[in-house]
Amino acid sequence: MTAETKTTNAAQGEIRTYRGRRFDSSAPVEVRVADGKIVAVETLADGADGCGDLPILAPGLFDIQVNGAVGVELSSAGLTEEGVVAVLDKMLRDGVFRCCPTLTTNAPETMINAAATIASALEKRPDLRPTVWGIHLEGPFISTAEGAVGAHPKRFCVPYSRELFDRIQEACGGLVKLVTLSPEYEGAGEFVRFLRERGVVVAVGHTNATCAQIDEAVSAGATLSTHLSNATRHLLPKWENYFFGQLADDRLTASLIVDGFHISPQLVRAIVRTKGLDRVVLISDQSPLSGFAPGRYKTELCELEIQPNGKVTLAGDPNLLACASFPVSHCVANVASIENLTLADVYPSATTGPARLLGAPLYSNVDSTGATLGDESNRVDWLEVGADADFLLFRLIPATFGALGVLDGASFRTGRFDFERIVWRGREIV
Repeated sequence: MTAETKTTNAAQGEIRTYRGRRFDSSAPVEVRVADGKIVAVETLADGADGCGDLPILAPGLFDIQVNGAVGVELSSAGLTEEGVVAVLDKMLRDGVFRCCPTLTTNAPETMINAAATIASALEKRPDLRPTVWGIHLEGPFISTAEGAVGAHPKRFCVPYSRELFDRIQEACGGLVKLVTLSPEYEGAGEFVRFLRERGVVVAVGHTNATCAQIDEAVSAGATLSTHLSNATRHLLPKWENYFFGQLADDRLTASLIVDGFHISPQLVRAIVRTKGLDRVVLISDQSPLSGFAPGRYKTELCELEIQPNGKVTLAGDPNLLACASFPVSHCVANVASIENLTLADVYPSATTGPARLLGAPLYSNVDSTGATLGDESNRVDWLEVGADADFLLFRLIPATFGALGVLDGASFRTGRFDFERIVWRGREIV
């Protein structure tokens, strides 16, 4: 069954009609769109003609950690406005309608100029402004310890600096909405409070902190663990370590990269069952090499390599991960497969979950800040008549596992969305 048909109405102009099954209820619906808006939504009888093989209908995704794509590194001295636009276009083609362009650790002037370039690109392309909720600073206030620093350049990692943060924030006109830091430096609590007073969400990540230091940061207002379990030493103390310190703290939501390489299925299960899906946010951690073929590629800071299975590592070291190459939709499909959950269970971890974390509207097309999903007196629906026509139509391709269930690229195949239509602001991206 095709996902979409078109008719023309002389009074309203062209009306596009889309059919699919809602991701949250599996109910078959017909959505009619005109002039970029949803003009009608009709629930169909499940046994009606043509309702047997409909694609999934769902809202656009929200990815809070995008380092780059299509050869563009966002945290780069060579970043251009055209490069920013290219990354955002790639996000839309991935079904991501909101994202946080992420600036990883680099020289101060590079991070300042990159922030300014993102802001200027959005000024020149106001049509793309809704795709960016805010900038995510993943560094430079992170650990230099082996493992914890990950692929970030140690020479640019620094203790907290209000002056540097203010310079970056001023350069982008206040776009910074999320900062990942390590609470191992003196004054962690004070710096977290400084950021929170400016409306910035604070995450713990790339850290070698003690549990007491993590507690200090969380008590001061940190609410997220950035890609929990990644950027860690290979060997951790048995009883007390920064992974357990974050896993056990109910005040922290955990972002996870479930691309098939960053985290094992066993650990996915452990974190999801400990945190609960309402405290899990799925991220892509997409790199500038996202979408590229296997091979070695030079970047501004180092040489990276895409392994034959799609794993992105530092060149010459297949075990040292350096961002990811798959979109966040793969993570949604993988968690559903690993935990044997429905799409309705997992999908909020890449939509309403990150929105709540960052204080954003629940969906990209509905002004729903502070609204709820279940309370009928204050309920928001992404298929509201009059809302922007933002939605995805896709087939879910589940992940597959070998006998051992390991993520080695041979016994595991990442799940994904096979998009039939991507409709954004009424425009068909796919």
